[in-house]
Amino acid sequence: QYDEKRVGFNLRLGYEFNDIIRQSWFYTLSNREIYNVGTDASRFIQEQVGTTLLSQIGQTLVYDRRDSRLEPKDGYIARLGTDFAGLGGDVHYVRVRVDGTLYVPLAPVTGVDDYIVVLAGSVGQLFSFDDNERIIDRYFLGGENLRGFRIGGAGPRDLSTGDSLGGRFISTASAEFRFPLPVPDDFGITGRVFTDWGVLYGLSDTGPEVADSKSPRGSVGFGVSWRTPFGLINIDLGYAVVKETYDRTELLRFGFGTRF
Repeated sequence: QYDEKRVGFNLRLGYEFNDIIRQSWFYTLSNREIYNVGTDASRFIQEQVGTTLLSQIGQTLVYDRRDSRLEPKDGYIARLGTDFAGLGGDVHYVRVRVDGTLYVPLAPVTGVDDYIVVLAGSVGQLFSFDDNERIIDRYFLGGENLRGFRIGGAGPRDLSTGDSLGGRFISTASAEFRFPLPVPDDFGITGRVFTDWGVLYGLSDTGPEVADSKSPRGSVGFGVSWRTPFGLINIDLGYAVVKETYDRTELLRFGFGTRF
């Protein structure tokens, strides 16, 4: 329902305290423009037409006890991410996000290293300090963080237009069982079954046409991962088992790279 253009730059710095703890910092200066908004778009989106200057500093602190950064099969990782916008510019907010992933090998029971249970969860909150809150700065639910739903398919929505509006609070949880498929190891193909859950809500400006429910959404599915010379390719079939009538779902999703 709209186009977005960003012009600016990013500066990044990362370092390691030791083999377990590492941190990265970044600074972003970006002129964001929302334009080409459809005449039938939500009034909340139409109100955001124009430009904003984002001046943001952020950091991610990582505690990593996995046995491998590329193909973990045991251990866990936890991350704390914070973003602060307001060092100049005309957008002012703080975003905080905590997420973690636990890898549980089933080799002691099955005798096979490639049987793994993966549990992941995250919580995020946006705190806005002015009336210039932008939809593009909010969290969205669906797609990679909630398979079985389209990107932005779950969460606050303008019921009169069907547009996703994003939210200030997000929480997700996933459980995944990974296993080898009956193909040669050289093919680099593994399978998985999963269930994803999430909730997104918390708009500051709503109306009678806006749905902003705290109800959880959930899905179940099956997928395969194929490790190619060009990177990891993921194919997932997800089915939404808990949803709202206005949510947007999808059955098939392609992805690239490690998800957790």
